Parts: sequence; C-alpha cells; structure tokens
Amino acid sequence: MRFVEPENTLRAIERALKCGVDAVEVDVRMTRDGRLVLMHDETVDRTTNGKGRVRDLTFNEVRRLDAGKGERVPTLEEALEAVKGRAKLVIEIKEDDIVKRVVEAVDSHEMWREVILISFHHPAVLQVKQLRPEAETGVIFVCEPVEPQELALRARAEWIAPGLTYTTERLVLRAHERGIRVNTWVVNTKEELVRARSLGVDAVTTDRPDIMVSLAKSDMLI
Repeated sequence: MRFVEPENTLRAIERALKCGVDAVEVDVRMTRDGRLVLMHDETVDRTTNGKGRVRDLTFNEVRRLDAGKGERVPTLEEALEAVKGRAKLVIEIKEDDIVKRVVEAVDSHEMWREVILISFHHPAVLQVKQLRPEAETGVIFVCEPVEPQELALRARAEWIAPGLTYTTERLVLRAHERGIRVNTWVVNTKEELVRARSLGVDAVTTDRPDIMVSLAKSDMLI
C-alpha cells in the first residue's frame, strides 16, 4: 500500500485486509541463499534502509533491514499465512527461476484456491500451469499488443493485467470473448476507477484500498 503503509510488508497486508479487499498483491524475489522474500525492485535500495541486489544478499542480511516503520522484509510463507482464509493472495513472480519454489510454497500451505500467480515473464506463467494445471494465473504487460488475449492463451492464463493506460473497451471485449478476465492497474483515484468500470474490467489493482474499497461499494461512481 504505497503512500499509506510500507509496500510488501505484513503491516501493509494487514491494513489492506482491514479495508475489506478481495485480494492482496505481493512481489516475490529470491535471496542469495534461496529464500523467497517480498520485494518489488531488483535491489533493496528504494524500499529499505539497505543497499544491494536481493540476489546478492542472504536472507539474514535482508531480514535485518528496515522496510519502513520498523517493518522487516517478510517471506512469501509469512504472506501466505497472513492472508489464508481471509482473501486471495496475488503473487507476482519477479524472476523466471523461482517458479518451482513459489509453487512449492503454495503447495505447502494448500492454498491453490486462494492464490493467483502473475508475471511480466509470460514463460514463467506457463511454467506454473505445467507444474500445477489447477493454478489460477495471469500475464501482465505495459504495452498495447495487437491481440493481448493471445498472450494469455499462449500462457494458458485466466487473466490479463494491462496497465490502465493501455486498457481499452476493445481490449476488454476481445478478452471476454475468449473467456479471459481483465485486471487493470494502477487505479488510485475516483476518476481512474470510473474509467476502469466504464471499460468493463473485472478487477482493478490499487495502492489505495483505503479509498477504493469504500468508493467501489458506494453510489458515488454513478
């Protein structure tokens, strides 16, 4: 929850859940010693008081960092435990070679009905499906493909996640014709939510669930 709580922390997850969201999204990378942690960027520089690539740091080195407001960088396992039975957890796979480990983590928590795995790396999404055909998945993109629904079909994904700038009524219609759902991002204002709704999307991703949940449930958008 950017602007409200430190991103990719248990504090942010709890705050989002208290807002009444249907799902919480986290980003996952791997440390030098093979632990899966929540981190958006390739380095820890922006979101913690440390420096360096996540891949060059051990889990203990990452864990000692302050991720904001005294929060520590959580593991994927901690995020799964925090969300289980309360909402869906949308896991963005940031690196191609961690797919098997992510799948194993979801396996160990028996949460396939509560998890959606997404990635900009579409081969990683296909790999998830090959390992667990029952997995719910999605492909992300920040461009305007000629046939965006084909990206999902090639990866055997149920969702496409285009940036709001590239989300059009035609894109949504073509996706729906192929049975693919659309989640657009990032929707942080009333105006953006009104636009997303007018396009017919199935879901939106926001940094501000404290604002968006109440707006979505009110008559203020009519």
